[in-house]
Amino acid sequence: MQRPWQLYPSDPAPLDFIEAVKRRHPPAGAITAQLLWQRGYRDLDQQVRVFLDWRCYRSASPLEFPEMALALERLQQAFDQQEKVAIWGDFDTDGVTATAVLWEGLKPLLGAQLVDFYIPNRQQDSHGLSFHGLETLHQKGVSLIITCDTGCTNRAEIAFARTLGIEVIVTDHHTLEPTPLGAAALLNPRQLPWEHPLRHLSGVGVAYKFLEAAYARWPEKTQGYALETLLDLVAIGLIADLVELRGECRYLAQRGLEQLEKSQTLRPGIAALLQPAVRNTVRQREISFSLAPRLNAVSRIEGNVRPLVTLLTTKDKWEAQRLAQRIEQVNKERRRRQKEIAKIAHAKVAQLDLSTSRVILLTDDGWPLSLLGLVASELVKTYGRPAILLQTNPETGMAAGSARSDGFLDLYEALHSQRHLFEAFGGHPYAAGLKLKIEHIPLLAAALNQFLAQQEGTASATPKPLRIDLQVTLDQLNGELLRELEVLAPFDSTHHPPPQLLVRNVEPTQLTNNSLTGSQTSRTYVSMWLRDPQGQHTFPAKWWDHEVGDCPKGCCDLVIELEQWQDSLSAVIKDLRPSATNVIQPASFQFLVDYRDRPPAASVKGLRVETCPKSRQSWRQWIQRARREQQPLILAYSLPPEQDALKVWQEFLRQCHQASQQGKRLQRAKLQKDLGIEAATLNYALRVLETLGVKVLYTAEEVWCKWPPQVNSSADTAIALEAFTAAIAEENFRRRYFATAPLQALQEAH
Repeated sequence: MQRPWQLYPSDPAPLDFIEAVKRRHPPAGAITAQLLWQRGYRDLDQQVRVFLDWRCYRSASPLEFPEMALALERLQQAFDQQEKVAIWGDFDTDGVTATAVLWEGLKPLLGAQLVDFYIPNRQQDSHGLSFHGLETLHQKGVSLIITCDTGCTNRAEIAFARTLGIEVIVTDHHTLEPTPLGAAALLNPRQLPWEHPLRHLSGVGVAYKFLEAAYARWPEKTQGYALETLLDLVAIGLIADLVELRGECRYLAQRGLEQLEKSQTLRPGIAALLQPAVRNTVRQREISFSLAPRLNAVSRIEGNVRPLVTLLTTKDKWEAQRLAQRIEQVNKERRRRQKEIAKIAHAKVAQLDLSTSRVILLTDDGWPLSLLGLVASELVKTYGRPAILLQTNPETGMAAGSARSDGFLDLYEALHSQRHLFEAFGGHPYAAGLKLKIEHIPLLAAALNQFLAQQEGTASATPKPLRIDLQVTLDQLNGELLRELEVLAPFDSTHHPPPQLLVRNVEPTQLTNNSLTGSQTSRTYVSMWLRDPQGQHTFPAKWWDHEVGDCPKGCCDLVIELEQWQDSLSAVIKDLRPSATNVIQPASFQFLVDYRDRPPAASVKGLRVETCPKSRQSWRQWIQRARREQQPLILAYSLPPEQDALKVWQEFLRQCHQASQQGKRLQRAKLQKDLGIEAATLNYALRVLETLGVKVLYTAEEVWCKWPPQVNSSADTAIALEAFTAAIAEENFRRRYFATAPLQALQEAH
């Protein structure tokens, strides 16, 4: 089934806006301004200026992390007592670059006190701290560990470290647990409000902000070393981790990319790893498609990533070249294995009925876990729907693997709806990891297809549309247009994706099959020249993962991205159709007006949504009203602070106990409002009361509690409390979703 094309409705940017953008940013042009306008960047002073030029951005202070002062005090103690310090990192690109940033950045501060870094071996360990790793560092005399990109879920391991006389400063960006971690200090952007500019930092970004605070605290120790020299590594980690590049993330990525674009400042390891892919400059594309895959390949194939930190920090060109050549061989092996898995996966997909299967779920006993996410992403791109790949183990009866989303489906929500089937599960709207019993796989497949069908309002599996930003002509495809588009970089997959360009009625000529099987890639593609009907203009193009026979005869319409690789400019084809039969739909009525990041500025007329929705049901009610009244929805809310399950429970307990003593009944609506929770979550809380021996009576409007002389918890209490805590976490997730999801996703979430 073909994926429909949708062209954004014409909403021309005002001429004065276009001219103002061009005056303030000379590389920008009319197309740059039009894309800014379409994507909601319309305030020249508050939005456009800061978005385009990092020099106009005011960087957030690292002291805004709530426990930064604690981290600095613990580091001061290490100075005073001459303690041995080690870094604990992670094995993906974000974790490796974060380790390199701390390893290089802490040396001027700690000198010989910085004795080692430790990164788990992916083939033997999972993410995070481990008991045996802590014992290894203990034997080296380490008494302070600073983590990066990991640690915030390792309460038990941190407690074990304390028994060894080791304290831990955790710098991480992953999900926080509700219980205290026991670390000397915890630096995590999730401690900050959702709208905070530091909130979306990845692990390498948090590590860099920690160093910023330390360098400001002890300037006398860091004279002669410019912290900014680490920004190239920061940009690589941010872009590789696919975070939303806004706020501090965009600022750091822009600065780092600018540093990488100066070829004379390239680190020997980065230069060696990119050759011959890049000769002059390093752009975001080179990081995404050359650097990150090579860095990630090492953990997927060999497990041990210590050589990567050496590669990124060495000043020795010979050593860098030697390590880079080894990594090239590893990446080549990764591609070979990935290709084998993908071939099997595509054969399995061919046996599915994709007209009724909204999600692709495949299993195999021989698949390696470390490569399943990559193949799942490939299937998503090919078939336009979510994909789940699982490694099954008949001996244990368990299956584990990775899931990837098509960018339209909230994958976390879909899987979370079936959380009772999982032994382990974690992720975010676009990617997840899971573990479950083999016997539950058919149940999962059926439940997900039903869930997705209900979300779409139909049982059919219609691929999500390919959204097109602008229509251009063949003669507009040139270096000038590329420079205009690059003014908007860096891009990300959700908040600010690369522009998709439509070129209509051109003829593909000189088609040739190509296969790159060397160290750079093993993919196939069709090279061609595009020619307009008059034959006046031609332009080179590539169509990856296709063959000449896939290309229709005659004039075609194409959706492309413009690319420069080395010194060559070409069009990368995202989709291609015969012009004579191609139907391009106008995008749905854009009835959502986004002021979520600046509610006070929402002066547009329409229905104002001033409270962040907590559920799809409440969101659907707004959508239905907007359609019924034919008014736009003005999203004039920001994300409220996240609910703390413990605090909500304590307030609930206080109100119920007080009402019981006074012999009063509680109004459910008022109780929900006071606690800031939904009706279903309140029911979970009432269930906990019942397990404590409290007599609970309630109607649709009221709640009445009678306290016993003494409350007693039981095993049922722990289970009920866990369900209540999960419900609070679910509400927090809903709020985050409605506060940050792209408008396109919100428009389709009804």
